[in-house]
Amino acid sequence: MTIHRKKFFLLVLIVLLSACTKQAQALPPTATLPPPIEVLTTIPTEVPVNTDPALFGAIAQGEIPAFSLEPIANAIFTKVMDGFVASGDILEYQVIGLTIFPASDGALYAEITYNVRTTDIIWLEDGGTQADDNWIQDKCNRFDFITAETEFQLKNRRTCN
Repeated sequence: MTIHRKKFFLLVLIVLLSACTKQAQALPPTATLPPPIEVLTTIPTEVPVNTDPALFGAIAQGEIPAFSLEPIANAIFTKVMDGFVASGDILEYQVIGLTIFPASDGALYAEITYNVRTTDIIWLEDGGTQADDNWIQDKCNRFDFITAETEFQLKNRRTCN
């Protein structure tokens, strides 16, 4: 994907997001302001039960501010991988890179490159290079990035091309 296409996509995304904003209306002089909205400072670590086999992970739209898509995809990926660490499926992981890009059909894809430290060789099945100390380096997975009515989702995990 060229830099020109990335800039064009970002411009279109900014225009669409700004078109969705509501114009602020002046308050009458006697009106009181509502209490400030609580800002989420931590990402919940509780992983819900997944009944959709294609679903890698999801996060409710109210759990994270939607200013750009990369932090949302990163939050979903981190939430799922932290669950793997908590359950003992992996020892640790490192996100190396994350990119959101559009497909020709209008869909969005998230491509995530990461390292994972584990003793389970099944993590080598879909790519990566075995390194010292049980690290598998340069794994790359591509997901469909879905914006549902109430949540954001990463679905259909597959190896990057």
